Amino acid sequence: MTQCAQNRVLVWTVAIAVACGSALPQLLRAAPPGPTTPPSPSPAEPDKVPGGEDDLGAQWETAVNYFKYHEFEKAIERLSALLYPTTRLDPRRELKAREYLGAAYWWQGKREAAADEFTALLVRAPGSKLEPAQYPPKMIEEFEARRKRLIDTGVIKGQAPPPDLDGPDPRKAAAPPLYLNVFPFGVGQFSNRQPVKGWIFLGGEVLLGGVSAALYLRNRDAGRVGARPWQDDAWQISAGAAFWLLAGYGVWDAWSTHRATWPPRPTD
Repeated sequence: MTQCAQNRVLVWTVAIAVACGSALPQLLRAAPPGPTTPPSPSPAEPDKVPGGEDDLGAQWETAVNYFKYHEFEKAIERLSALLYPTTRLDPRRELKAREYLGAAYWWQGKREAAADEFTALLVRAPGSKLEPAQYPPKMIEEFEARRKRLIDTGVIKGQAPPPDLDGPDPRKAAAPPLYLNVFPFGVGQFSNRQPVKGWIFLGGEVLLGGVSAALYLRNRDAGRVGARPWQDDAWQISAGAAFWLLAGYGVWDAWSTHRATWPPRPTD
C-alpha cells in the first residue's frame, strides 16, 4: 500500500473513532431505564411514609423521639399535627401526647399554650399527674395549680389538697374502738385523742384511789387495837365515793365524746 493510501486509512480511522466517542453519551442517555424500586423513606423523616397504621405509628415515634431529645420545636410541630384539628391517636396515646405537648410548650417559655394543653389533659383525665423524675418542680407546681383551678371552678371533679398538712386529718382517720370508753383512768379520753382530759382523769383517779386505799389500811390497823373515831370511816368512805364518782364521770365523758366526734359513716 502506498504512503498516500496509508494516510487516507489513518485519517478515516481517527474520524470514525471521534464520531463514535461523541455519539456514545447520547446513546446512553436515550437508552430506556431498567426496572427500579421506589426509594425507601429517610429514617429521619418516617412521617413521609404513605398512609396507614404504620404511618401513624411512625409519626408518633418520631414526635416522641423529638421530645425526648429536647428538640421541642419539632416535637411541637409533630404532636400538634397528631392532635389537631382532630386527634388521630388512641385515648392512651392522646393523653401522653397532650402531656408531652404541654411540657414542650412550657420548656419553650410558651406558658399560656402549655396551660391550655394541661387543661385539655386534665379535662379528659382528671387524675393525670406529672412524674417528678421527668419534669421540674416548677412545672409540676403550675400543673397542680391548674388542676386546683379547674376543681374550684367546677370544670372537673375532685378534692383539692388542704393548704396545710401538719398531721392526719381527724375527719378522715378511723374511729377508735368504742369499748375502750368503758375503762377508767382516762383510757377513753386518750383513745378519743383528748390527752389533756385523759391526764386529768388519770391523775385525779390515781390520787383519790390512793387516798382511799391509805385510809382503809390505816383504819383497819387502828380497829385492831381499839375503837376508832367515826370521822375516820367517814373520810375513807368519802374518798372511795369520790374515786368512783370521778371514774364514772370519766367513762360517761369518754362515751359521749366518742359518739359526738366519731359519728357512724353514712352508707352509700
